[in-house]
Amino acid sequence: MEELKFNYKYKDPEHGHYKELFYSYDKDGNYDKRVRFHDDSDRVFIEQFWDVQNNRIEEARQNVLSGKKSPVYYFMEKNLLDPMSLGLQAKIALWRVKLHFKPRVFRRLNEKTLEKYAEAFNITVEQLKNIE
Repeated sequence: MEELKFNYKYKDPEHGHYKELFYSYDKDGNYDKRVRFHDDSDRVFIEQFWDVQNNRIEEARQNVLSGKKSPVYYFMEKNLLDPMSLGLQAKIALWRVKLHFKPRVFRRLNEKTLEKYAEAFNITVEQLKNIE
């Protein structure tokens, strides 16, 4: 077996596909690590997943641009978070996160709350306020 570096994914020049480190349990119930190529079914699944995610992100973006949702909702979708995960990451209660999805509420948020969201999304407050 080849020795792995920190980067769990690397391209094999001979096959032209990516290998990935997979964790599983063997027949004895012991934790096992194996490196293997993605097969076609994995690639189809991954492509379908990203198609769905990209559609959700674009739908969220359109909802923000049309005034139906706040930028918090868009960046939550873009970062593949759910309201609960966002609340935990930003240290904001779940009910408040959901309330902040409303544009009229978002416009009245104080700077400290905006900074919490910006930090959770790893962006600036200015980027949070202005999506394109």
